[in-house]
Amino acid sequence: MSKKLFSNSYLTIILLAFVFGIFFISCNEFEGDQQTPSFIYIKGFNMVENPTIPQSSTEGFQTSAITDAWVYVDNIYIGTYSLPCKVPILKKGNHKIEIKPGIKLNGISLTRSDYPFYTSYTNTHNLKELETDTIETMDITYRDDWSVFAISELFENSFLSFKTEGLLQDTNKLIKLNDPTIVKKDGHLGGTYCGAMYLGANETTYRVISDSIYCNNKSTVVMEIDYWCNIPFGIGMTGKTSSAAQAQYLNVMTLNPNDGKGWQKVYIVLGKVWSQLSYPEYFRVFLTPLKKDGVQNGWIYVDNIKIIHYPNN
Repeated sequence: MSKKLFSNSYLTIILLAFVFGIFFISCNEFEGDQQTPSFIYIKGFNMVENPTIPQSSTEGFQTSAITDAWVYVDNIYIGTYSLPCKVPILKKGNHKIEIKPGIKLNGISLTRSDYPFYTSYTNTHNLKELETDTIETMDITYRDDWSVFAISELFENSFLSFKTEGLLQDTNKLIKLNDPTIVKKDGHLGGTYCGAMYLGANETTYRVISDSIYCNNKSTVVMEIDYWCNIPFGIGMTGKTSSAAQAQYLNVMTLNPNDGKGWQKVYIVLGKVWSQLSYPEYFRVFLTPLKKDGVQNGWIYVDNIKIIHYPNN
């Protein structure tokens, strides 16, 4: 997927996703007259450490939510398939197979995309009519040539990348939580700690804001976050449209309660809101707990927060 797609509006993403949807769980048209397909069976992906990336060895860094396989044969796009999948290919003999990991942008099924910050699988396969070639679970990593981690908050260090806006530095409503029944629930790869925010029914909401982020590459900015909550919370971006302007606070999206599901991961595209701020080179992201009717003691657990972008120009 081109860099440009990530910085366009959500409408563009959805329209493109609709077009791609025609091919989803299907195969594209092929050149030639072959009518009998060969098959490849794709089991899935496994995130592993990239030793050239700082923090890559820290437990929890490798969380992912890969749902799809984007399949190419001899550099031709074949289709997007929900994992695991059996893919028909109207070719036989030796051919180059490339498989890219696919995700749901903003957690929305209609906005499926390959993820440019992950490596892909490439190999030559000898395809045979009516036979299935199984591709075992593929190890992938973050791409060290494309991935700049402006923030990588795993909650394992003493100092956090987020502070409560308006409070003293030694006071913070985003705290480190060491509770294995929460951090490790359902096999969550969360290391020893996660972040926790609380909001009672009679309390005033607040913003937890990140350290300043520098980025002058307008192509792609993505926020990854693992979360588990019984109240909704907003994710936003703040920055100045000019040096003389006041800082603006814009909402990117709201994540709904998922207390019945446990830990989930979402990939959030920040490009649209960044453009509304006129692409300031310095900006911050923030989290805001929101009240829910009937919930007296609201809680939000977050972990493995990453702000990722392409290398600066």
